[in-house]
Amino acid sequence: MMAEFIKNSVCEGVTFSYMAETRFKNSRQGVTLIVPISRETAAANALLSCVLTRSCKKYPDFYSLNRKLNSMYGAALFPSVRRIGDYQALTIAVSGLDDRYTLDNEKISAQLAELLSMIMFEPNIVDGHFNDEDIEQERRQLIESIDAEFSEKRTYAIRRCVNIMCADERYSIGRYGSRDDVKAVTHKQLTDAWEKLLKEAQVELTLVGSADPEYALKGFSEYFGNSPRKPKRVAPQDVHPTQVRHITETEELSQSKLVMGFRCAYSDDDVMTIESSILSSILGGMPTSKLFTNVREKQSLCYYCTSSIDGNKGIMLIDSGVETDNLEKTEKAILEQVDMLKRGNISDSELEDAKLAVKNSFKSLMDSPSAMQADYLGSIMKKNPLSPLEAAQVADSVTKERIIELSQKIELDTVFSLVGN
Repeated sequence: MMAEFIKNSVCEGVTFSYMAETRFKNSRQGVTLIVPISRETAAANALLSCVLTRSCKKYPDFYSLNRKLNSMYGAALFPSVRRIGDYQALTIAVSGLDDRYTLDNEKISAQLAELLSMIMFEPNIVDGHFNDEDIEQERRQLIESIDAEFSEKRTYAIRRCVNIMCADERYSIGRYGSRDDVKAVTHKQLTDAWEKLLKEAQVELTLVGSADPEYALKGFSEYFGNSPRKPKRVAPQDVHPTQVRHITETEELSQSKLVMGFRCAYSDDDVMTIESSILSSILGGMPTSKLFTNVREKQSLCYYCTSSIDGNKGIMLIDSGVETDNLEKTEKAILEQVDMLKRGNISDSELEDAKLAVKNSFKSLMDSPSAMQADYLGSIMKKNPLSPLEAAQVADSVTKERIIELSQKIELDTVFSLVGN
C-alpha cells in the first residue's frame, strides 16, 4: 500500500503535509511559496529563492551555513522554481538523515524545519538589502540556466510556441522570468519580493520520511503559525482559438523543429488531468503511440514526434524534429492522427498500453522523497488532488468513450517552426 500525504492546517494560507515513508535513509522537508506568476515579479522571486539558500541571519555566509548543514549529518539545501499552470512555485527543500538513524535519538527533523524557517523569516539582510556576493553569484547561475534553455533548440522551440500561443496569458511567462529581467533585478526588488511573498503566498510545508511529524510541525509552527496570510488566486482562462497561427523563425541548426500547440479540456479536477494524460499517451507519449507508429515509423517524416499535456492549464503540445522539406507534410500527418483520435480510431491495445504507461509513471513517483514531494506540489492547485495510488486506480478505469469525448475538445491554436538556414 502506497503512503499518502496527510494534510494539517497550520494557519490561514499555510498547510503542513506529511508522508510516512520508511524506505529511505534520508527524509526531505520543503517550504514552497505559491503565487500567481507575473512579468513584474517572476525574475525577482526566482532569484530570491536561490539567494535565500546561501545564508541567513544566524549563519550569515555560505560557509557558515554549510558548516551547520554538515554538522546535521551532511544535510543539503535545494532551491527550485517551477510553474504550476498560471502560478509560480518557489521551493526551498532540505534533505537530511532520517530521525531513526541519528545518534542518541537526535531529532534532526525538528532542527531542519527550524533551519528552513530561519532561512525564510530571518534572511541575511543588512542595511535593507541582501548580500551583494550572494546576489551576483545566484544571478549569474540563473542567467546561465536561462541561456541553457535557449541553446537547446528543442526546448527553445517549445518555449517559443507557448509564448506565441499564450502571449496575453500568465502561462507565457517563464518560470525564471526573462533573462533581461533577471539581469536587472535590484536590491529593493529582491527585498520587496521577500516581504510580499511572506504576506501573500500560499505556503505548503512538506515532510517525507519516518520521523514523528510533530517535531517538524513544531519547528515550522513557531515561525509560520503566527503569520496568517490571504493567498492570491487567479481565475483560469478558458481560451478558444479563433484562427490558427503559423509562425516561422530561422536559426543555425541542422534539424528543423516543428511545435504544434493545441487547446484542450481543462478542469481543476485531478481526474481529468489523468484522463488527459492517457489521451496524450495514445497520441504521442509512448513507442506504440499513433504519432510514433504512423508519422515517424511508417511515413518516416521526422526524427521524433511526441505529445505532452499540461493538466494545470489545458494545453497540449506536439513537437517533432524534421527535415525542412518535410515540415508541411509532417504537420498534415500529425493532424490526421489527431483526427483519427477524434473519430474514435483507438484500438484496445492502444488504450491498455497508455493506461499501463500512465500507471507506471505514477508508481515511479514513489521512487524518491524528492519525486513524491514534486508530484504532490504539482497537483496542489487542484480541488481534490489524488495520491499516486489513487491516480493509478483512476487511470485503470478510464474508458475509450471518455478519451474520444475529451479528444473532441482539442483545437489547434499555433504552429511554430524553427527552420535551419
